[in-house]
Amino acid sequence: MLIDVRTAMLLTAGITFLLSIALAFTLWRQRGPQRRAAVLWVYGTALQPVAWLLLGLRDLIPDLLSVLLGNTAICLAYAQYSRALHAFNGNSGNWQLPNWIALSVIAPVAAYTWPQSNVPMRTVVTSTIVLLLFLIATYEALRAPRPRSASRLITASTFLLGALLLLARAVFEAVNPAPLTSGMASTPMQGLMFGYAALVPVIATFGFVLMCSEHARAELEQLAATDPLTGSLNRRMLEQLVTTQLAEARRRPRPLSVLLLDVDKFKNINDNFGHDVGDMVLKAVVAASRLQLRPGDLIGRLGGEEFLIVLDDTGEAEAVQVAERLRAAVAGLDLGEGDYRVPLSISIGVASRKSERSDFGELVRRADRAMYAAKSAGRNRVVTGEIEMPVVTVVH
Repeated sequence: MLIDVRTAMLLTAGITFLLSIALAFTLWRQRGPQRRAAVLWVYGTALQPVAWLLLGLRDLIPDLLSVLLGNTAICLAYAQYSRALHAFNGNSGNWQLPNWIALSVIAPVAAYTWPQSNVPMRTVVTSTIVLLLFLIATYEALRAPRPRSASRLITASTFLLGALLLLARAVFEAVNPAPLTSGMASTPMQGLMFGYAALVPVIATFGFVLMCSEHARAELEQLAATDPLTGSLNRRMLEQLVTTQLAEARRRPRPLSVLLLDVDKFKNINDNFGHDVGDMVLKAVVAASRLQLRPGDLIGRLGGEEFLIVLDDTGEAEAVQVAERLRAAVAGLDLGEGDYRVPLSISIGVASRKSERSDFGELVRRADRAMYAAKSAGRNRVVTGEIEMPVVTVVH
């Protein structure tokens, strides 16, 4: 039994209308790039009931409304999905390429509607335009680091399957020996195409909502693991990661070192310049430190102006060299505005894994003792249990 095309279109109009309302209530709390993505997705879904209603009323209302405006509206609706996924990926700016592709449907549809209707060619044109939009949406859904999440795969697969069906439809109608005489004709290809059109917004929206949920969960996990001021790890997460690294170092014997760094005379900075400048100093120290570290090295804030850096597969001598680079990088920072400059230096204590019994607390205690030895020796230096680096005078 063939699906009645008009019924399928009007049913899709009702489904997308209810879906757009539910979607608006579901996604309105999104923030940042995800909020813009959610708004664009809602726009795309909300435009579809209008488009499908116009298309479903073909032969009952003027072709200008049904054929031209209806096809343009459905193309613009699908264009918003591509734009939403583009924004979800963190791209700023008002990306208009999908909209221009969608609007390119106007001229050929008008040409194949007036003065004489050519339904097969009109079908090929609209199928090709929507095909391009679905391919863009597929690309944007997959444009993420591997492994890609299940939600992205669901969303991408929905648009990719739609693109394949549209390709088959365009080719079929271009070579069909019994061409369509009406857009409302009930044929197997028409039934397959418009039946799937009713599913696209539902399945794709399910995938998109899952993407938003996964992103929100990832943000919460990041907030729970990081220091909100500097973006470095907090003590709890740092201890968990170091404990894991130590366990791995016991299974496959390899060195591990930690650097405990403290901003010299940080209280004076807060007292003389204010806490805003103090916060700026902490963020600058973390940023400068990251530039000297490998991608896999860890940096976390233990509290106040103290930070711990973890260097896996790094012995004491190499750790001292890294610490000296960090010290020099921070000492070389030029912080301040106008007539004032913030005097800035750090003292660093180094501790390396010495035995199988070494744990997070023991490493921190040894690094802490070395760091206080650096403070007592005049600050702006690196100290270990066995090695002391020379003092370097910092001129401000």
